[in-house]
Amino acid sequence: MLVPNHAFADRNLAMNTPLGYWRDKFVWGRKAMRFSMRYALDLLRPHRTAPSVPTISIENTSICNARCVFCPNGIMQRPRQAMPMEVFHEVVRQAVQMGVTTIEFNVMIGDPLLDPRLLERAMYIKSFPQVKEVGFTTTLQWLHKFDIEDFFRCHFSWISVSTTLSGRQSYRDFFGVDKYDQMLANLAFLLQRNNQGDYRIRVEIDIKPTPERADGICSHADFRHIQSLTSQNLTELVKRREFYVGDWGGAVQVPGYLKLRPTPLPGSRPCGRLYDGLMVFSNGKVGACNCRDFEASSELILGTLHDDNLDSMWRSQRLADVREGWEQAGRIPAVCQNCRHYSS
Repeated sequence: MLVPNHAFADRNLAMNTPLGYWRDKFVWGRKAMRFSMRYALDLLRPHRTAPSVPTISIENTSICNARCVFCPNGIMQRPRQAMPMEVFHEVVRQAVQMGVTTIEFNVMIGDPLLDPRLLERAMYIKSFPQVKEVGFTTTLQWLHKFDIEDFFRCHFSWISVSTTLSGRQSYRDFFGVDKYDQMLANLAFLLQRNNQGDYRIRVEIDIKPTPERADGICSHADFRHIQSLTSQNLTELVKRREFYVGDWGGAVQVPGYLKLRPTPLPGSRPCGRLYDGLMVFSNGKVGACNCRDFEASSELILGTLHDDNLDSMWRSQRLADVREGWEQAGRIPAVCQNCRHYSS
């Protein structure tokens, strides 16, 4: 992905002026200090324990049209597919039997809205009253494919919209597709409908980092229009936007204006994601982490729904060995060693 010529003009003239240079050094140092403090505190914290009831993440589809600058979608080798409905039904039934109350359409690679049966799946989950939280992250490029009233009848708890709001060019540079106008229309329509109805979805707008000045973004007409439709403080979000990202274990080369988060340090306790829940991939594989195993092929894969069930995998010796091996012997799984999304 080509970086625009003004890539380093943001963050108060970034690296090409003395002010920008020392500001960048200060930001990096502050983040390094915070990470070091978290690391030191980790060593003092008690042994992690897993909850008896996990969160379940379901990859309803592994299909995505975007080519985001820090995503491995373009290099993923496993089949791109929607999860078969019989597999989906089995996942939800097993989750309910475990007492699960939170289910996320948390795709590893993919956009949930590219699944034509998304609403059918959501309504099936809704038929189990014990499930209180259902949500997903999306670019919102494809919301117009669904009837908006049917969409709201699904009672999604939350939707996180990954986007930019400063014109077609910056959107295309970041997401790799020319779908800005379509996204913008969908976002405005969603927010307007959300403000009018009896049931309201928690819509969280996640403005992605681009190499533009913050004041230029906040003064853009599209940004101001969307701000007028939401109570979320988008200006503050832009000012505090995070330029630190992951590179999927080195699989992705990110643009120069982005910074890489640190990887887990030797001696750190196991990543918190290993204790949060299970990831069910569109092909039926079940993993211990919903974060970076984009090929669903690492040692964090616990089995498949064809030959095991969620409850036994959550309580399995295999998962216990992964956690204990990391904590007691410092054996960090290979997929985690270069992961930049370590959760303390």
